[in-house]
Amino acid sequence: MLLLTLALLVSAAARAGAFDPEETFTRGEKMLSLEGSLAYFGPRLPPGSIQTWSLGARFSLLPFGVTHFERLHNIPDGALEVGLEPTFERFSSHQNFGGLGFEVRYYFTHLRYGPLVPWIVASVTPGGSDLDVGSAAADERLTGAFLTLIQLGAGVACFITDHSDVYVGFQAQHVSNAGLNGRSMGASRNIALNTPWNGVAGVSWFLP
Repeated sequence: MLLLTLALLVSAAARAGAFDPEETFTRGEKMLSLEGSLAYFGPRLPPGSIQTWSLGARFSLLPFGVTHFERLHNIPDGALEVGLEPTFERFSSHQNFGGLGFEVRYYFTHLRYGPLVPWIVASVTPGGSDLDVGSAAADERLTGAFLTLIQLGAGVACFITDHSDVYVGFQAQHVSNAGLNGRSMGASRNIALNTPWNGVAGVSWFLP
């Protein structure tokens, strides 16, 4: 999926159409995005190069359009996207997570190169899970039923048209239960799952 999206980015960048961010990122614009990711967490999950995969569908709003920062030579000029994203994540331990995320994404329109626009993102997704990793015997455990996914990332969006784009990026991910369930399962120390190796790809449409 990531390789296919990268190929689309390269192809679209070569064509480099007349993309105008002022016309695309308008105030009050609504967006729909479909997104998937693959991640590697390390030894706390069963071995394998892919230890989780996830799917999400995001509905977003651009509340301000493009914001300009003339005193900073316009370098951080960009557009803010805020959205809600139902998310499902599958672990290699054959366990699952489902939740509703709140996401904030910022597009650096001044730093764009043709149809390529860099972005940064932060999100928090509380939800339910049957995840159970770690060991009570080792005095550490991470288990549901409540978990939260916190993500920070960066990437690039490629605008195929003025009203649609594909994007790729990397997001660091933190999975924890906020210290709520460890002692009740016989372990006195809650652990967390953390990784910087979470590749993400998606497609967005700007709705009429």
